[in-house]
Order: sequence, then structure tokens, then C-alpha cells
Amino acid sequence: MAIWYLNMLQEDEKRMKDFDQKYHDYWQSNRRAEVYKSVQGHWGVRFFEDKMWVTDEIYKGHSEVYAESAAENYVLGIKNVR
Repeated sequence: MAIWYLNMLQEDEKRMKDFDQKYHDYWQSNRRAEVYKSVQGHWGVRFFEDKMWVTDEIYKGHSEVYAESAAENYVLGIKNVR
């Protein structure tokens, strides 16, 4: 169990290095989405459900508004990421 937890923490640390700065939070019910700008200058969204990280999406060549729309659609139940 301890090795699994250590691996999970290391993976989470790697994911956090992809994003530089958080810009927006969206939430409704049990879903939350955070809009970030990556260190390479691309916009992306980190998705959560029931307070657990689900996945990250990076939108190369798209705008901040595009990422905000994806985040909003997710928390409203329009977009699913699983």
C-alpha cells in the first residue's frame, strides 16, 4: 500500500509540472474543473470528480475561452472525460 501511495504522489507531481498558473475554477455538484496555462503557453483544464483528479487536457492552438468552455461544459454535465 505504501509503495502505491508513493507512486501516486510522484505521478501527481509530474502532472503539476505541466501547468504553470491556474486562472479559473468551475464547479457544480461533485464536479470541478480548473483552467490552467501550461509552461509551453498552451491552455488546458484539470478535471475532478468527487474531489478526485480524473484527467488533464491541453488544448494546443486554442484560446483561453476554448478552455473555459470545456471546463464549464464538464461541470454542467455536457462534456464527459472518462
